[in-house]
Amino acid sequence: MPIAVVGVLVLGYGMLWVRPSPAVHLIGVCTVGLLLAACGVWWPRLRRFVPAVALLAAAASVVATVLVRVAYPGGQPETPGATGVWLLVESGALTLTVYLVVRWSGGVAGGFAAVAPALATALAWQRFALAGTVIEAAAVSAVWLVPAVGAAVAGAYLRWLAFGRRRAVADARREQRLDLANDLHDFVAHDISEIVAQAQAGRFVFGADRPELAKLLERIEIAGVRALGSMDRTLALLRDPGEAARAPVGGVDDLAELIARFNAGGGPQAALDLRIARPVPRESGAVVHRAVTEALTNVRRHAPTAATVSIVVSEVDGSLELRIEDDGRGAPKQAARDSSGLGLAGMAERAESLGGSCRAGPREPSGWRIVLVLPLQDRSISEGVAP
Repeated sequence: MPIAVVGVLVLGYGMLWVRPSPAVHLIGVCTVGLLLAACGVWWPRLRRFVPAVALLAAAASVVATVLVRVAYPGGQPETPGATGVWLLVESGALTLTVYLVVRWSGGVAGGFAAVAPALATALAWQRFALAGTVIEAAAVSAVWLVPAVGAAVAGAYLRWLAFGRRRAVADARREQRLDLANDLHDFVAHDISEIVAQAQAGRFVFGADRPELAKLLERIEIAGVRALGSMDRTLALLRDPGEAARAPVGGVDDLAELIARFNAGGGPQAALDLRIARPVPRESGAVVHRAVTEALTNVRRHAPTAATVSIVVSEVDGSLELRIEDDGRGAPKQAARDSSGLGLAGMAERAESLGGSCRAGPREPSGWRIVLVLPLQDRSISEGVAP
């Protein structure tokens, strides 16, 4: 907004004290300047109107060109200094308009809206009596198309990068949701399978003496099997066609194998220290396994100078504590090592969903630390619900 205000003030000063000759040159530059200033003040609310802004700016510039050629049928014979400066400002403003349209507008309408100010920039230089043939005059206009083409390329490149970032974030979110769905399938399927097994056992043990109980247990068994099938079909729908089934969810007992694979790849070496004797609930174990996987992946990507990674799983005040530290050399207050913006956030969400917490940040004198705290007691038991 301050830049827009300063631009309007400079434009007003030029209109009063440094006017071009003839003054109709100001039609195009003033229109483009005011439109860009409005976009700067009310951005991003006016972003969807950028194509209209581009068309209005191009129309004003073409009108100024036509009026100058009417006043000077053969073109303005000379280029006074002030007039040339105003024309350069107009060309720059139209080029900026091309960039804005390509960067923030899409579709066929955006394409046409970007072409209009580019052509207006090329035609603006036809206001002057250009020496030479028609082909040479057209070549001059073509040269002034180069900045507009460059602005369009820059806008298209930044638009492509933004699209790639959005797609990467969407893919990462989908991957995370699919992981959570896979976890849900594994955990709930285990419990439902246990219910089915107990119903089958009860039917065979008590069914001979109590037929009505046998029928009830049979209905429970059938409902459980049906629930397992529904879960399998739902998870299959979440996967893309041809996508392989996910590997079973890992736990604390699988950390040694995970770290061995990490160390076999060379580079930083991870050391695991298990200081916990109590059984770890499946949900907490899965979160620990995924947290270690995410942390080791981030070490590979963002801590190339790290030599060692320490992974400690211990019991602290009745809770499971996972502490992951590396010795990456660098400023202690470096940016968070999370390429997608979802890994650490997803880790924290999973921990909080189980009643735990997650902290991550730089450590002294160098490196990175992640501390994950999770409950060691199954939530269904702690809440008084039968497992």
